[in-house]
Amino acid sequence: MRRLFALALLALAACAGPEERYLLPEITGVETYRNSARTIQVTRMDLPAYVSDSEITLLGEDGVLRPTKTGFWADEPERALTEMLAAGLDQALTASVAADPWPFEGLADIQVAVKVHRLSGVPGQALAFSGQYFLTSPAHGNLERARRFSYSVPMNEATIPAFAAAQTEALRLLVNEIAKTIARG
Repeated sequence: MRRLFALALLALAACAGPEERYLLPEITGVETYRNSARTIQVTRMDLPAYVSDSEITLLGEDGVLRPTKTGFWADEPERALTEMLAAGLDQALTASVAADPWPFEGLADIQVAVKVHRLSGVPGQALAFSGQYFLTSPAHGNLERARRFSYSVPMNEATIPAFAAAQTEALRLLVNEIAKTIARG
C-alpha cells in the first residue's frame, strides 16, 4: 500500500509542470532625507488577495487577472513587500527602521502602515500600483497622516522578471514619497 501511494505521488509530481520561483530585485537609488525620528516601524502591508497569493497573477489585455501556473514568488508577498519597504526607508532616512514584528523594547517614534488597492499590470505595458499609507506616532501620539498614492511603471518586456522589476520600481517610488513626508515632519 505504501509503495502504491509513493508511486501515485511520484506520478502526480511528474504531471505538474516545473515550478519557477522569482525574487523581487533589491531597491536601489532611493533619495536620502534627514529626519528627527529615531525609530520607524513598518507594519505588515495589507495586500489584495490576488497579490498576496504566492502564485504570480498577471493582468491580461482583456482586463482579466490570470495566474501564471508555473511562476511563483520565492517569498510570501506580504512579507517580501513589507521587508523591501522597510529596507528602502532604512536607506532613505536617518532613523532605525524595522518591519513587524517590532524588535525593539519601546514604541516606535513613527509607524508606517500601507494598504495596497491595486498592484497589477499587463506584461509589456505598465504596472499600476495604488493605495494609501498612514503615518502615526505610537510613542508620542501627535502624528496622524493619511496619504493616497498612485504610480504607473512601464514594463519593458512581457516577462515575469520585467513584472518583478516594475514592482520594485513602484515600491522605490513609494519609499521616496513616504520618506519625504516623514522628513517634512
